[in-house]
Amino acid sequence: MDFSKTNRLLWIVLAAIIVLIAAVAVADRVIHANASIPVPSSASEPAGQTDVKTGTSIGFAAPDFTLPTTDAKEFKLSDYRGKNVILNFWATWCGPCRLEIPAFKEIHNKYNDGSIVVVAISCLDNADSTAYFASANGMDFVIPLDPRGVVSDLYNIRGMPTTYFINDKGVITSIKIGPFINIEEIEERLDSFR
Repeated sequence: MDFSKTNRLLWIVLAAIIVLIAAVAVADRVIHANASIPVPSSASEPAGQTDVKTGTSIGFAAPDFTLPTTDAKEFKLSDYRGKNVILNFWATWCGPCRLEIPAFKEIHNKYNDGSIVVVAISCLDNADSTAYFASANGMDFVIPLDPRGVVSDLYNIRGMPTTYFINDKGVITSIKIGPFINIEEIEERLDSFR
């Protein structure tokens, strides 16, 4: 028997086993997300919005929802009416999501007067992992928990990170799929609030 063919076959089998283990680990995280977190409320027409239809495209009123946060409070999007909101969908296990954290921290610190609120929804991740990761990385903005992906489904998230810019009237003004590399990229989108 040719040893080079056997070695190659062993490496292929080993690679397949590693891929299978990774897939099982991801599935396990999704299935066993913290069951004590309530399912968020369904979409509703934003309060005070009668002339704009609710939807997830630019020009539509952002669907309202309620989620628990890492600091054991409750986040409701419509409570932020009157403020511009950067709504970011991310996960601790998402490499590109990790790349943009410094830029969001800069935006949060630069606009700490409350005129712009950074909200980072942790998707398909458990509460403990998210809270630990946020603390370790100095993410002191609002972090709602969406372990089952109910709100990410509501917003038609097909890739992470995805960021919605929602103006003070609750209307979506810009959407970005993929990571922001620096604060300047985010600030370019802030013009859409005007």
